[in-house]
Amino acid sequence: MPFFTIFTPTYNRAYILPQLYQSLCMQTCKDFEWLIIDDGSKDNSLSICSRWKKKDKRIKVIDKKNGGVSSARNE
Repeated sequence: MPFFTIFTPTYNRAYILPQLYQSLCMQTCKDFEWLIIDDGSKDNSLSICSRWKKKDKRIKVIDKKNGGVSSARNE
């Protein structure tokens, strides 16, 4: 079980998610999971995150119907 979770609710953030990914890759502590909740993005956020998920088992991606940041957090 990972030491901690990095939680990222996202909606149409394909333009900035790669910067977050690069930042997480550079961390010295690797004992974490990255939980991404895609809140029905209309851009390619989900496909980008799914590609990372295939490369790294610490990344978990949940795709849900758009309902706002509160519903993404509750998911």
